[in-house]
Parts: sequence; C-alpha cells; structure tokens
Amino acid sequence: TTREFDVLGQIGRGLNNAEIAKQLGISEVTVKSHIGHVFVKLGLRDRAAAIVYAFDHQIVLPGR
Repeated sequence: TTREFDVLGQIGRGLNNAEIAKQLGISEVTVKSHIGHVFVKLGLRDRAAAIVYAFDHQIVLPGR
C-alpha cells in the first residue's frame, strides 16, 4: 500500500518506529503492522534488509 511504501522509505532513512510514527502521524502499533506487512510482501528478514531494499530500488537516495 501507499502507507507501507511510506514506512519503508522512513526505514530506509534510518528512522526508528517512534520516529516513523511521529513523522507519518500514526501510532507505533500501526507502524509495526505496516513493517510486518512490508517484510512479508517483499520477503525481507529484518530492518537491515529493508534498508538495502529501499536503496536498491531507489525508494531512498543517498544524501536525501
């Protein structure tokens, strides 16, 4: 979903769950739910893999 994409972008920028929640105006519980969905949909194991995915797919660009 669009929101899951937003959360993935924030993970790629290095934000933690609390920071993502504040940035997107949603609860931490909702952030955790979105992260779980992203991991399943993309076959990712952890945040590090999500960060690599975000950069590899130009969801996050270096220096931004």
